[in-house]
Amino acid sequence: MASFEAALRAGADGFETDLRLLSDGVAVLFHDDELNGHPVETLRSGDVPADRVRDLARFSSLGTMILEVKRGGWEDKLIEEVGSWSNIVVASFDHSLIASLSHRDVAFPLGLTIGGVIVDLPEYARRTGATWIFPDYHYVSADLVAAAHREKMPVIPWTPNRPGDWQRLAEMGCDGVITDVPDEAVAWRKAQ
Repeated sequence: MASFEAALRAGADGFETDLRLLSDGVAVLFHDDELNGHPVETLRSGDVPADRVRDLARFSSLGTMILEVKRGGWEDKLIEEVGSWSNIVVASFDHSLIASLSHRDVAFPLGLTIGGVIVDLPEYARRTGATWIFPDYHYVSADLVAAAHREKMPVIPWTPNRPGDWQRLAEMGCDGVITDVPDEAVAWRKAQ
């Protein structure tokens, strides 16, 4: 939580974090697939040193939270946890999760997290119910950004961490970045 507070204090518009559901039904913030050689989802909350998803609620009025759900299969619990929050986008590499949430007519926007290239990405996003696109920054092109913008879809690449990359992405028209160094990115943005 301290890193989110620091990013917002530095002037970031929001932050991204990863969500998982543990075997005892507790939703937590946790990035890695495994902990001590065990799949995280097979562990109980007492075994995983992680903040709980519900503790993010206090940030919902302070900036945009991009909540990347690492694995699907817990849509009902996810909606219960975050469904009433403002300023969130739920995204995932698991595009079937995004489609499932879309079919449930959730009130929050949905996004696709992408590594690599998907042909006609805006059309694909529309079919899954996503309205935001979070591509690996290495694969972002001006054509991709223009196509997404024609469909009113923001493009926010992950994780460029250098000024040269921020500049290139800004010139292409990206709507923001997800970075590991938000304070540096904010300082760079202010200097432009």
